[in-house]
Amino acid sequence: MASGLWTTPTDLAILVIELMNSLKGKSKIGLSENKAKELITSQGCKEWTGLGVFLDGSGEKIEIFSLGWGIGFQCMLVAYPYLEIGVVIMTNTDLGVHQMKGIIGEIFASLTM
Repeated sequence: MASGLWTTPTDLAILVIELMNSLKGKSKIGLSENKAKELITSQGCKEWTGLGVFLDGSGEKIEIFSLGWGIGFQCMLVAYPYLEIGVVIMTNTDLGVHQMKGIIGEIFASLTM
């Protein structure tokens, strides 16, 4: 989703699950709770920028998200790490509109109702 990240929806979801596990001190790959918290903490540049993700909210209700797009594809990751919920959506189309205004936004809206 960030420049140069090529992955599958499954692998990206596994990474998000590992982040959630790490925040509980239960990492399977050795990611410490402190490093996981650093990833989802504002890095000083802007309050909405974490390490590789954007942030919204704070505390236990913090939302992390990332968007990706290019010729012929769009994708979106949204997760609430402390609530242990999230979604990874990838499509093989580019509708020419922001993700939230196309099919990804429709899927996301149906999940958050």
